[in-house]
Amino acid sequence: MSDDKINRLDENQSGRRGRPASVEELDDTLVCDWLHIAADNTVTVFTGKTEVGQNIRTSLAQAVADELRLPLDAIHMVMADTDLVPFDPGTFGSQTTPLMASRLRKVAATAREALVGMAAEHWHVERCELSAADGAITHAPTGRTIRYGELTQGQPLTQRFDDNAPVTPATEWAVAGMSQRKIDGYAMVTGAHQYTPDIARPGMQYGKVLRPPTFGATLKSIDTSAAEAMPGVRVVRDGDFVGVVAPRRARATEALNAIQAEWNTTEQVSMRDLFGYLREHPAPPVEPGQRGGPQSFEQGALEAGLDSADHVLEHTYTHAYIAHAPLEPRAALAEWHDGKLTVWTGTQRPFGVRTELANIFGMPEEQIRVIVPDTGSGYGGKHTGEAAIEAARLARGAGVPVKLIW
Repeated sequence: MSDDKINRLDENQSGRRGRPASVEELDDTLVCDWLHIAADNTVTVFTGKTEVGQNIRTSLAQAVADELRLPLDAIHMVMADTDLVPFDPGTFGSQTTPLMASRLRKVAATAREALVGMAAEHWHVERCELSAADGAITHAPTGRTIRYGELTQGQPLTQRFDDNAPVTPATEWAVAGMSQRKIDGYAMVTGAHQYTPDIARPGMQYGKVLRPPTFGATLKSIDTSAAEAMPGVRVVRDGDFVGVVAPRRARATEALNAIQAEWNTTEQVSMRDLFGYLREHPAPPVEPGQRGGPQSFEQGALEAGLDSADHVLEHTYTHAYIAHAPLEPRAALAEWHDGKLTVWTGTQRPFGVRTELANIFGMPEEQIRVIVPDTGSGYGGKHTGEAAIEAARLARGAGVPVKLIW
């Protein structure tokens, strides 16, 4: 969607976009927080869920298309943009289909019922004489038809979200559950689709971060003079955080390699000794029910089962401590403008990353916008915003938009 169209949507939505700020507030929303019907009958749907290869851009659009009685290509999804979509805790746990698809169905059903009511008022007829199909309301006795966009005139639907809206039974689905072409699939397989590393901004430069040699190392001394002497290179330092910014990625790499740094390091545990070390130095216990705490399900008694067994086999297994690395490299593009920070990054929790940025830079969340382009897989490794924070630090220090790719 173009910036101009998004700006027009912002004006039409009267500043409500992104208003729900917590899970508790999501039920207290209006249809226009989730869905907009333009005068030309195109439907824009807003969700905080992220597309990380699971094809929810298509499946969520199918749910809306079914309830609004529209073809799939009439639905445009705006996803994971904290300035435009309602709050969302994140895309994880395979919860998008059972939770968000259900919500968007009810939103679209609420919108459909509102449109029927608007047509009934427009024609001064009974609701029971009207039906929705093919993006229009039809009055069966007279054969009159009016398109959704003619009813809304592009204005927001301010009806309250109805959790009890009459959704279409699965047996009557005409779009969901049917074979459909993946939305943007052609652009993906031809390389035209843009992911975070592909995004560019006017005046953008490239960043690299100086990494310590070991976990927990602190900077002892540093000489950045050779890097600073390179044309177009800026060195950014914030405590032990050191990075470079340059017009080209290759120059940024050269500048990073020119920095001479000494680090205070501590002895590191080898991979061979890792599990023995962890047994001898266990982490502090976490109470059940707290984040990271043990989750248990009890049925029967383990001791009784072992005592009654004919054979008991005991063995200990260990698995290599490996990086939780997604298929797509972690990347972010950060831009500061008029006191506002905008970051494009691949994350499963755009609102969570916005909170992290607000805490790091000591600014209100309303002055931060996180936009998530479609992302090349997550698997939990993109719950946090380290790349976004680093890009924002570099951009603030250099005074230009900065793209960082790990």
